[in-house]
Amino acid sequence: MSALATMPPAPAAGDEDERDLTVVVPVHDDRVEFEAILQQYGREFDKRRISYEFVFVLDGAPERLFEQLAARRPKGVSVRLIKFNQPFGESIALAAGFKVARGRAVLSLPQYIQTDPADVQRVLDALDGGADVVTCWRVPRIDPWLNRVQSSVFNSVMRLMTRTKVHDLNCLMRAMVRRVFEEVSVQGDMYRFLPVLAFRAGYEVAEVRVRHLKEVGGARMLGSLFGAGVYLRRMLDIAALIFLTRFTRKPLRFFGLAGSAIFFVGLLTCLVLFVEFLLGGDNDSTRLKNRAWLIFGALMIVLGVQTFFIGLVAEIVIFTQARHLRDYKIGRLSEGGGGRDDEPGAPPQEAPPPDPNPTPPPAPSEARRPRLSTGKPDESSVLLGPEAKELRRKPRAGEGGR
Repeated sequence: MSALATMPPAPAAGDEDERDLTVVVPVHDDRVEFEAILQQYGREFDKRRISYEFVFVLDGAPERLFEQLAARRPKGVSVRLIKFNQPFGESIALAAGFKVARGRAVLSLPQYIQTDPADVQRVLDALDGGADVVTCWRVPRIDPWLNRVQSSVFNSVMRLMTRTKVHDLNCLMRAMVRRVFEEVSVQGDMYRFLPVLAFRAGYEVAEVRVRHLKEVGGARMLGSLFGAGVYLRRMLDIAALIFLTRFTRKPLRFFGLAGSAIFFVGLLTCLVLFVEFLLGGDNDSTRLKNRAWLIFGALMIVLGVQTFFIGLVAEIVIFTQARHLRDYKIGRLSEGGGGRDDEPGAPPQEAPPPDPNPTPPPAPSEARRPRLSTGKPDESSVLLGPEAKELRRKPRAGEGGR
């Protein structure tokens, strides 16, 4: 069954407002490729015969750009514009677009044609194959080599620390079903880590290879190093992500381990000073009141105890709120009858006589939304579970192998 078929309908004023897909595009300046995005991606969506809309979020872009884009909107295509008075960042822009999305699935794109629009078919096939989140891997990369090295190091560290198999967290092209961005909390600049957060929350995450066409901002041949603040923020983001994915439900393991390490450092320092005092006798060089290291050791002991109790208080808070938390997502559910008929060795029951006047089954509703997939999902879509496996759609009853 398609992932889209199991999703709740999008909230809307009426049925005519519901869409199969919403495309959210954050816009930062006037280099946005407005017509190219509408035409090339719209053509791919039309091939699937799905309903869609575009939402452009102007994140601190000039006022004249808003007026220009409003005047350039083509007829027959649902295009909505949102403008911030000042820049708030990519994550906030995407969150604003998601909030007004009317689609049962959401696709985010950069403001220019970064990847081949034809590859969006693979992304939508992966959604129909059962994935809740689809992230893209740009292969081969065409940006400068220094940028590729930095991106490779960053993604390698993320895979090592978070135990996921995502290869390109910096690619903005990704898709997800509605319930993901409604249930997974993303704050600050954490949107780039949404596939990791969704995976740790129990959702199915798939990765699709896409062809890299262009990279705006890498004008230098060799690339460029970012400012020190950028690297510092990335390190803090990684630290925050590790804590969120590993210790959110078990804070005492983090604070208890850190507090114990700090406590034993202080205790060891004080013990060394005490042993030196015992062995060296009472003199100015070994007298404890003259040793500055004694203050350091005492402070470390106090800090370690405080850190441990911070974790203990956090553990109590998590325990009292556990009934409101859920660390799992149900993928499939099967219900059936039980009783004596299912017990081994039970005598077979005679089938009931056929109804002489059977009631014909109800006709399927013609207003049902089409699936995002028109055929077999692309086999390059890989589920990022504990063991990677090809993402294939199971045939429905009576459909036969294809």
